[in-house]
Amino acid sequence: MRAALHAIRPDEAPLPPTLAATATKGWIEHDSGAYLLRNLSNGTSPDGDLQTYEADINSQEIPRGNDLAELLGVSLAYARACLRQAQKPVTALFSISEPYDDVIPVTTTVTFWAERGTRLEGFEDDIQPMMLLSTAKTDFLYACDDDHEKVMTDTARALTAQGLPRDESVRKVNEFWGEPSRRWALLYGGWIGRRPGEHWARLMTTA
Repeated sequence: MRAALHAIRPDEAPLPPTLAATATKGWIEHDSGAYLLRNLSNGTSPDGDLQTYEADINSQEIPRGNDLAELLGVSLAYARACLRQAQKPVTALFSISEPYDDVIPVTTTVTFWAERGTRLEGFEDDIQPMMLLSTAKTDFLYACDDDHEKVMTDTARALTAQGLPRDESVRKVNEFWGEPSRRWALLYGGWIGRRPGEHWARLMTTA
């Protein structure tokens, strides 16, 4: 999986016509307040939690050809195209089917819901989450979980204690973890939590 993510080309993959049409048509707001991709809305009304309803409606399966990197590239391009059309903060969740015997086709599913400051309960339990993209405002761009968020917050605090403005400290943290070699090896390899924020702050200012 990591090799496939590394193999994604920086240019966005061309979208199949159906996915391109969904992204182009953009979003609508249901009378209930649910935020839906226009091409995926089906005229039903939510009978419970709005975020769960949105996730159910705004879920798009993307079939694979023979190239996992191409599949992930198309999935990312589709998510970004939809997020660019959104007029409010929206999160995209990527999940992937992983067959027990490596049988093709593998598929990804991209699911969207509007950010309301609450956690989406239950939906991730039914699929295999791979990553998230969001247009919601965030300080630390590469935090994958609460532990990463804490280390990055502590690092920015340590840089601020050295005399840097807060905005500059956050920018340095994001630039440091934005380097692909660090982002994959450290964030996803679990190294970030092995050192406190002060360690990473020293590394950023002395490297």
